[in-house]
Amino acid sequence: MQDQFIDSLQAAVNAEWERIRQGAFHQRLTQRPVSREIYREMMMQVYHYTRHNSTNQAVCAFVDAPEKLLKFVYRHATEELGHEWMAVRDLKSVELFREEDLAKPPLPATEALIGYLYSVALRYGPVPRLGYSFWAESSYAQIDGWLKKIASDLSLRKENMTFFSSHIQADVGHAAQVEQALREFVTTPQQQQQVLQVAKTTLFLTGQLLDQVARLHD
Repeated sequence: MQDQFIDSLQAAVNAEWERIRQGAFHQRLTQRPVSREIYREMMMQVYHYTRHNSTNQAVCAFVDAPEKLLKFVYRHATEELGHEWMAVRDLKSVELFREEDLAKPPLPATEALIGYLYSVALRYGPVPRLGYSFWAESSYAQIDGWLKKIASDLSLRKENMTFFSSHIQADVGHAAQVEQALREFVTTPQQQQQVLQVAKTTLFLTGQLLDQVARLHD
C-alpha cells in the first residue's frame, strides 16, 4: 500500500517537473547563454525562500503529531538553519552580491511559496509538509543539467556554488529519511491526498518562481 502511494507521489512530481521544463526558465537556460543577471536573481530568490525553511518546518510542531515525527521535524529544522547565507556567499564569490538586495521583497511566486508553506505548517502540521520535503530533498537529479549549464556559461567553480554542492551531498540521506517518514506516518487516504497536494503545489510555485526570474531578465 505504501509502495503504491510513494510511486504515485513520484509520478505526480515527475509530471510537474516535466511541466516546468516546458516553461520560460528552462527554455531560457537551455537555448541561450546564461546571463549573470539571471543567475543573481535566481540565487536571491533561493536566499528568500531558504531563510524561511527552518522556521516553517519548526512551525509544524504547533499541530499535534507523534513524538517521533516531531523529533524528525526539529532535527531537519536545525539542519536547515542559516543555509540562505550560502547563497549570499556564492554571489559574493563572483562579485554578484548587492547588499540592498537583501531588503528587496521576493518575487510574487517566491512570496506565494513562502506563505503557502507557513499555511501548510500551521493548518495541517508536519505530515502534509512531507510532500514538499519529498521532492525538494531529491531535486538535484532534475536540476543537474541546469547547474552544469550555469557553471559552464558563467565559468563557475565548485567553490562558487556551495549552496548546491553542499545540498547535493546532504540530501541523499535526507531523501531516504523523508521516504521512511512517509511510510511510517502517512497512514490514511486523507493524509496521502494532503501530501500529494502539498508536493504538487509547492513544485508548481517553484516553477512559477523560476519562470518569473527568466521573464524579469529576458
